[in-house]
Amino acid sequence: MTFKTMIAPVMTAALALAAPLATPLAAQESDAPAQTEAPQVSADSLSEEQIDAFVEALVAIEAVRADYLPRIQEQESEAEQKAVIEEANTAAIAAVSDVDNMTPEEYMAIGKVAQQDEELNARILAKLEDAQGEQ
Repeated sequence: MTFKTMIAPVMTAALALAAPLATPLAAQESDAPAQTEAPQVSADSLSEEQIDAFVEALVAIEAVRADYLPRIQEQESEAEQKAVIEEANTAAIAAVSDVDNMTPEEYMAIGKVAQQDEELNARILAKLEDAQGEQ
């Protein structure tokens, strides 16, 4: 099982975070640039601390997803579902922001690199399995 196939639903949910991150409130209220710069990340440049933080953020987002998915499915209208999805996105961003040494932008950048780099993928998967084993 690869990182891509095991974490695909979480990464898909995390990619939904990109839209809110692209236009932060500060940029909307000022003359600041409308987009935040995504950090430049390569598999070779990542430290063990960054990978550990990514795995911690991944676990946190999975917990948010597990909490909100049933609530989304319970909603009767599309508008109600969208409201709960918005709430879930906010909770996911907060969960990643609460992880030491990780920002939502860094999380997204590392996730994209991990989908392309088999070695990084394997390192993350091993750490994720260890983290899940400890729970």
